[in-house]
Parts: sequence; structure tokens; C-alpha cells
Amino acid sequence: MDAHTPPSGPRSKLDLLYHEVLGEVAGLVDRLEAVTRNLNAAQQQMQSMSEAQQMLPQQLGRHLSATLEAASKPVNLQLQQSLQSMLSDTGTRLDQLSRESAQYARIAHQSARRMAFIALVVGGTAGVLGGLLAGLALGQLLIP
Repeated sequence: MDAHTPPSGPRSKLDLLYHEVLGEVAGLVDRLEAVTRNLNAAQQQMQSMSEAQQMLPQQLGRHLSATLEAASKPVNLQLQQSLQSMLSDTGTRLDQLSRESAQYARIAHQSARRMAFIALVVGGTAGVLGGLLAGLALGQLLIP
């Protein structure tokens, strides 16, 4: 056989079969390598997602705390302002009530002093009149 002439017969068919099988095996190997790369990429992606999920509760907790704090600040400020306003109004009203009460107490004290003076005058007058009447009555009895 010649070096340039392909062998004929069963050997060439076997070679063809080998080439075809090797081509199929090479295709399968290529596909397996592609699947392996895809699986590795998917595994890395799943790993990063798993790590992100582990960090998620902490991040959510911090975010929720920050949100609650940010939402509660205006409410607390408004509450403090409302309380301050109410306390200021109450203080003003209490000051006014205390001034009015002091004025009423002064009026009551002056009225009590007047009533005592009137009672003194009436009592004194009654005593003088009673003394006069008693003197007249005695004078009538003693001078017949």
C-alpha cells in the first residue's frame, strides 16, 4: 500500500467510525465543559445570593430602625410643641386665676373688716341705747 492512498476495506470504515465517535465524544466533552462552567457560575451566584440573604435581616433591621427613628422625630417634635403650648396656656390661665383669686380674697377681707366695723358700731349703739333705756327705766322706778 501506498502512503498516499487510503486503505480500503474494513480498516477505512473503522477509521471513519473512530472519527465519528471521536467527534461525538469531543462534542459531548465540549458540552460537558460548557455545562460545568454554567454550573460553576450558577453555584457562585447562589453562594453570593446566600450571603446576601444572610446579611438581609441585619440590613432590614438597620433600615427599619432608621425609618422608625426618622418617622418618630417629627411626631415627637410635634408632641413636644403641643405639650409646651398646652403648658403655656395652662400657666397663663393659672396666673390669671391666681390674680383673680387674690383680688376676690382682698374684696372678702375688706368686706369682713366692714362687717366687723358695722357690728362694732351696731353693738356699741345697742349698748348705749340699752344703757339709756335701763337708766330711764331705773329712773322711773326710783323717782316716783
